[in-house]
Amino acid sequence: MFEFLRRKRKTEKLAETLNSMAVQLQAQIRDLEAQRSQLEGILEGMTEGVLVEGPDGAILAINPAARNILGLEGEVPPGTRSGDLIRHPVLQEMIEQVRAGGRPRSRDLTLYSPSERHLRVRGDICRSPAGPAVLLVFHDITDLKRLENLRRDFVANVSHELKTPLTAIQGAVETLLGGALKDADRGKPFVESIAEESGRLRRLVDDLLTLAQVESKQEEIRPETIALQAFLEKEVARHQPAARSRAVSLNLEPVPPGLALPADREHLAQAVGNLLDNAIQYNRPGGRVTLKAFSDSGVCRIEVEDTGIGIPPEDLARIFERFYRVDKGRSRETGGTGLGLSIIKHIAEAHGGSVEVESRLGLGSRFTLMFPLA
Repeated sequence: MFEFLRRKRKTEKLAETLNSMAVQLQAQIRDLEAQRSQLEGILEGMTEGVLVEGPDGAILAINPAARNILGLEGEVPPGTRSGDLIRHPVLQEMIEQVRAGGRPRSRDLTLYSPSERHLRVRGDICRSPAGPAVLLVFHDITDLKRLENLRRDFVANVSHELKTPLTAIQGAVETLLGGALKDADRGKPFVESIAEESGRLRRLVDDLLTLAQVESKQEEIRPETIALQAFLEKEVARHQPAARSRAVSLNLEPVPPGLALPADREHLAQAVGNLLDNAIQYNRPGGRVTLKAFSDSGVCRIEVEDTGIGIPPEDLARIFERFYRVDKGRSRETGGTGLGLSIIKHIAEAHGGSVEVESRLGLGSRFTLMFPLA
């Protein structure tokens, strides 16, 4: 009897112990599941791509950002190796170096499929149930590379644009100092060249400052209600002397009564003025330039149409780039800086609008500024 009671008490104590262990185990499982869910949430929310490669080369984990960066669709099948997904010798070499040396490494590489992407990859050793694994973190630096290229191209273009007039000025000054200064008739053309090239430099600096202010939005937009009929009449009158000097007729079509645009007057004048300048300069004797404005579905459209030389189809996509010129020689002859259309584009965008172009080579072009009326 006593032996039975003793065994019963042991059984009850064992049951209590097992129940307590079960409760503790369930709590640990819940904690692990919570930690796993938290880790998965962190990985899914990261903008950086994360990939973990096990000791055998199989992928243990990969987050959505990595799949997007690498151009992968759907889930990665178990057992897939990183070399099957990313066929890049530099990356595979880095993985082997990290695995062999146990030290973090970083490399820049370019993937060309499915699209060109520039990546900065950092690799390090991390622990996994199967043994030491390689953790790869992918940073997409495509936009950064693009901005670096734009900056490099911009510096090169500015240097080239400054060098041309400076070289002409230096040559004229050296000629004058060499004796032409003593002969008024002989020295006058060189003085005129200095004046012309210094004016080109001033225009270039002014356009650079304007473009920098508009791009960085340092210059505040001060919109006011502008009655377009009177405003455009003034712009046409301002450009009539240049049009007459090139035997180009400049006309303004009647603006719908009461049409007014909320815009910064100075910026709008610069945008419309640049379009009229181009339409006149790149026209031919006897050509026409027509300016008109009208409203369409809550948008004010200001069109400048010319019968000039037109733009080749292959150049249309790039004409709003800084310093891009279709006809480089003629543009410099007319005193153009190559920044006018870029300034127009940024002014339109600063007002919440846009600019578009239609052109046929040898027949003329039509530029359209579009601004929201509200």
